[in-house]
Amino acid sequence: MSPRPKISRQLNEPPPVTGFIPKNGDFDPAKRIILLFEEYESIRLLDYLDLTQFEASQKMNVSRPTLTRIYDSARKKVAQAFVENKVISIEGGDVIFEDQWYYCNHCNTVYRKQSKIPNQEKSCPVCKNSNVSSIQESGNWPIRGFGNNSVKNKSIDTEGNCICPKCDLRIPHLRGTPCSTKLCPDCDIRMIRENSEHHKVILKKRK
Repeated sequence: MSPRPKISRQLNEPPPVTGFIPKNGDFDPAKRIILLFEEYESIRLLDYLDLTQFEASQKMNVSRPTLTRIYDSARKKVAQAFVENKVISIEGGDVIFEDQWYYCNHCNTVYRKQSKIPNQEKSCPVCKNSNVSSIQESGNWPIRGFGNNSVKNKSIDTEGNCICPKCDLRIPHLRGTPCSTKLCPDCDIRMIRENSEHHKVILKKRK
């Protein structure tokens, strides 16, 4: 008897970050803990949104026992990364997003395809570069800054604005809520922190 085919997990959108690195201490960037997209989503739904396992399983289009297995695996991986001082990389897994999401390998912009714009997936709406990747098809997007310099970056002030990298729409930054969790209402592009390194890179590429 052949096993039942695996059902793709349903996700609302990709994670707002590609992973996490230890702030200090010795760690090998090559030895990463891979947290699958569905494992990240289980933590987001159960621990961040405080949904019940039944509600979360419905959102992910899986059975409740399957959700429990995904969640247990996610917690063990996060615990291992914390205790062993390892990098967490969020990528991969058999998932389906509600919309089509793309990542620009040139300026790091993450955006959702707008159906009214033809061929938008072929070039970045911010820098117009054609080197873009489908997050769903690739299972991940490139993770940058895992070298030794990554632990030396200065933290951004908690005040200021979130800004759209395309149209420059600004909204006040809320303490504790990353700008990357917000989408520009006009461009369907994830917002970034104004005056952050990412913002400076985009401003430089515009020139």
